[in-house]
Order: sequence, then C-alpha cells, then structure tokens
Amino acid sequence: MWLKKKNNRIKVLVGFLTVLIFLVGIRVYIKKNTFDYYRLKPLDINQTVLANGRVSFPLPYEITATSSGRISAVHCIEGELVHEGQLLIQMDDYQDRLGVQLALGDLDLARSKQRNIVEEVLPKQEEVMYQNQLELEEAEKEMNRLKSLYEHSAVPAVEYEKAANNYQLQLSRYKQAVFARDSLAGGSGAAEIEAQIALCDVQLKIAQKAVEDKKIVSPISGVISNVNFSPDQWVPDGAVLLTLLCRERLAVEADVDQKELSNLEVGQSALVAFDAYPGEHLKAELTYISPQIDEQKGTCLLRLAVENGKYYIRHGMAADVEILTEPNRQVLALPKQFIDYSEKTPFVWILQKGRAVKAPVTYINVGERWVIIENLPESTMVLTGAKKPGSFRIHLGREVRPDEV
Repeated sequence: MWLKKKNNRIKVLVGFLTVLIFLVGIRVYIKKNTFDYYRLKPLDINQTVLANGRVSFPLPYEITATSSGRISAVHCIEGELVHEGQLLIQMDDYQDRLGVQLALGDLDLARSKQRNIVEEVLPKQEEVMYQNQLELEEAEKEMNRLKSLYEHSAVPAVEYEKAANNYQLQLSRYKQAVFARDSLAGGSGAAEIEAQIALCDVQLKIAQKAVEDKKIVSPISGVISNVNFSPDQWVPDGAVLLTLLCRERLAVEADVDQKELSNLEVGQSALVAFDAYPGEHLKAELTYISPQIDEQKGTCLLRLAVENGKYYIRHGMAADVEILTEPNRQVLALPKQFIDYSEKTPFVWILQKGRAVKAPVTYINVGERWVIIENLPESTMVLTGAKKPGSFRIHLGREVRPDEV
C-alpha cells in the first residue's frame, strides 16, 4: 500500500515539473521571439549637416592679483557657481586701510587750511588792505598839500620831501597788501592750496583702490574651475588666483566639409552631443560661418551657440554637431538603428505573415539617426533585434515612436 502511494506522489511531482518546464519554455520562446518594431509612415524629417567640433567658449577666465599680499580668506570652492560681483578671495588689507586713513587725514588738513584762508586769513588781509588804502589816501593828501605850500615858498623843501617819502612808503604797503589779498583769493597761494587738495584727493583714491584690489570679486557669472591659493599663503603680484568659466555663453566651434556650405546659413537650428555624454543632445543655433576655407583640410569653421549649457561641459570637450537644414516633407523615414549592416548589402527584418523576413533596403541618409526608405511601402513593420528568419511566429513587443529616436 505505501509503495503504491509513493508511486502516485512521484507521478504527481513529475507531472508538475513537466508543466513547469513547459511554461518556462513557452516564456523563453515568447521572449526570444518578441521584437520591438517601427511602422513606416510619412514624416517631416530635417536634412542635416554633420560636423566634428569642440567647446571653444567660454575660454577659461583667469583672475590675477593686482598686487602682492597674503590671503586672508577664500570664499569659494572649485565647481561652485558664482555670480558677478561676488566676493571670492579676501587678501590682507591692513596696511592699505592705514594708507586710506593717512590719506584722509592729509586731505582733511589741506581742506582745513583752505577753509581757514577763506574764513579767517582772507578777511583779515582785506581789512589790512583797506587800512593801507586809507593811510595811502591820507599820505597823498598831505603830500599834495605840502607840495602846494612848497611851490609858494611857505614850507621848507625838507617837509615836502618827507611827505613824499611817506606817500611812497604807504603806496608800497598798499601794493603789498593787495598782492597778498589777491594771492589768497585766487592767485598763487590759492592755486597752491587747491593743488595740494587735488594731490591729497588723488592719493586717497589710490589708497582706496588698493583696499578694493585686495577684494577679489567675480567679474562674471560662472563656475569656479581652479583655486590656486589657500588662506595665509603669500601671493606675488600678477599671480593667477583662480580660474572660472562663464556658463551663459557656451559656444562650440566645428569644421564642416566645404561641400555642405550651400546648405548652411546663420540662424539654423542644430543638435550637439558630447563624446563624454553621447546620449544627450543639446539644442544649439548656428551663429557664425567663416568666410575662409582651410585649404589643407577642405573644411570651413562654424560657430554655434548652445542653449542651456550643462554643468559637465568643459572647455575643449569634443562634440558631434548635427545642423538641421531644409526639411524633407512627408517621407518614409526609418531610424538608422533598424538597419543591419552585417552583410555586404544593408537589409532590414520586416514582419510578413507573422514571421521575420529579411528584406534588402535602399535608402538616403538623413543625419546620424534617420534614413529615407526608397523600396518599402508605407505601413511596413520593421523589426529590431531579429538575427535570422524565424521558423516560428514573431511576437511584437513595443512600438518605437518617432519622438523616441
């Protein structure tokens, strides 16, 4: 009895394993014979011009020290996005700030002298000049009176000569007072003090600029590339403190075959892919076409402005450029990834009566990703991944959409 039960359990187990193996086999078969596909239908596809390029702008922007000194603080790190006017490095400015204070003191002293002249010295000198003028007038009157008496022999000559000498003395004093007043009011004395004030003002501006030069600020918005000094390090005059890259004006220069020039014009849209990140295409615009041809290479230099530059892009990075020119209207376009180049003649696998059939294909290249099919009808289902004509029925997987190419 127990032997019979054991045999029944073995039969049940064998049957279960058989069913399981069958289901797994069916699943493997379905997976193996399931292919993504693309259905040929009319599309508008841009004709493209291909070129190899490199990131040419922004050029690395080097910030140098305008004077020697010691680093007090570094306010940025490599890879950091900074903005125009942002403080990046502070150099020791103790002596420069002392220079500003001294220059301010000299300027205040010179201005104080000028105020003292205007408010005190000049009024006093004008009063002296006025008194000398009065004394001169009195001396002139006395001299004229004694001259008349002397001519009538009423006074001796010595008295007249004494009055004349006194007049000359008062005239000299008056002229000296006038000269001193004019000198203070706008002559050489005023010019001297104004020159001194101007000199002090220039020295103050120089001292203030020396303080500002110790504040290293970002002249543009960009990303810090290199920081060459640390706090407490001594920096010689003209040393490169740091390097940054502007991220807002990213440009790519590319060499294009001169045969393509008839298809190009400034303003055309383009796509740029970088060798380090080939799966990502950035939008760009053709902004410059060189008027000269490189005779050795037979190419022409182009420059393209890239929209929304990515953080990973570096100056000098290699790039593949695809410039979009005249569109091909309503053509049967096929993604190039569906074409098999393993044989001498390119071919594709198409779906016919549920099976994969190899079909030779003729086409026109349109850039890197598309071709225009010339010998297949609309609605043909082109398979990807098929390696040989299937003797079993094909199972369709995901349909590849045009916007996914």
